[in-house]
Amino acid sequence: MGQFLRLVVILFGVWLVLRLLKRSRLEPPDSSSPSSPPPPADMLRCEYCGIFVPRGEAVTARGHAYCSGEHADRDNR
Repeated sequence: MGQFLRLVVILFGVWLVLRLLKRSRLEPPDSSSPSSPPPPADMLRCEYCGIFVPRGEAVTARGHAYCSGEHADRDNR
C-alpha cells in the first residue's frame, strides 16, 4: 500500500508541474505593460524662438503659442 500511495503522489506532482508549465505558456503577456508607445503629443512652435513645445506646456497669448511666459511678453507683434 505504501508504494501505491508514493506512486500516486509522484504522478500527481508530475501532473501539477506539467499543468503549471502549460498554463504559463498559454497565458497572454501581462496587460499592464504597454505593448506600444503612447501616441506623440501635439507640438506647437514658439513664435519668439522657434522651439517646439508640447501643446499642454505651451503658453498662448494674442493667438500665438510660446514656450514660456517670458517669450510671450518679449514678442511685440
